[in-house]
Amino acid sequence: MTRIIVFVLTLFLFNIAAPHGEGMAQPLATGPDIATSHQEKQQSLFQTVTPEEAQALMASHRDLLVVDVRNQDELREGYIEGSTLIPLWDIVKGQQNIPRDRPVLLICAVGGRSLALGKLMVQNGWPEIYNLKGGIEAWKEAGLPLKY
Repeated sequence: MTRIIVFVLTLFLFNIAAPHGEGMAQPLATGPDIATSHQEKQQSLFQTVTPEEAQALMASHRDLLVVDVRNQDELREGYIEGSTLIPLWDIVKGQQNIPRDRPVLLICAVGGRSLALGKLMVQNGWPEIYNLKGGIEAWKEAGLPLKY
């Protein structure tokens, strides 16, 4: 199962399996669109933040959408209160979309899936994306609160 997810995510990241419509609707820029895409990227914010910085963001940005991209089974490890579970697999399949009109903090188990998704989101026009460095594991190590 993990190999399938990695394969599909790889295809997704290279825009072979990118869904069309709302959400990640825009394919990655090529040809003449590269200059426009480059300008959009300069206006976008993508930042990897520590657990403490993420907690401060959550306190200061009331409109911050905290998205946990793990799967349902991984929630046994704990989850951040107020986060929304949108499994990466559902995003890849186009079954779930992440709104573009709010800043987004992405969370996964150790920070890899959320990092890859965040970079792709910025390339596709999301204006403000944050990635939790080290994921839920780093959040636990920092002694920050989790729900079970």
